[in-house]
Amino acid sequence: MLRYRLVAAVAVTALSANPALAGHLNIDAENAEVNGTKITFPAVKIDKPGFVVIHAIKNGQPVIPSSIGHTMVEAGDSTDVVVEVDSTDTEGYLAMLHYDTDGDGVYSFGESRTDVDGPALTAKKEPYVKPVKTGM
Repeated sequence: MLRYRLVAAVAVTALSANPALAGHLNIDAENAEVNGTKITFPAVKIDKPGFVVIHAIKNGQPVIPSSIGHTMVEAGDSTDVVVEVDSTDTEGYLAMLHYDTDGDGVYSFGESRTDVDGPALTAKKEPYVKPVKTGM
């Protein structure tokens, strides 16, 4: 049930005209550079250690909870954050912030495990996501 609520919330938030905003979270996805299997974000902000996670978009919807790439970020402001993706077979990319809830520095959230490293939430309790502008 959590998976279906998460997918619905992410899809609505990601595909709406006004992307989610939060003072404690930010991904500069508008100015991200996509170069082959690498996506570079000029700026990322997160209030606790966590991850920038990349989800594929298929049939106009984000593929959740599966991800195609992630990288660790420390709390605070980071610049030039690079995420390597393992697939470019996608209609686009969705960047999402997740917290390192178990503190081990390893991204563990996914199909078989949704109880750790969950999404960072906005003030409206929605996952913080941004579509990545790919120039397509």
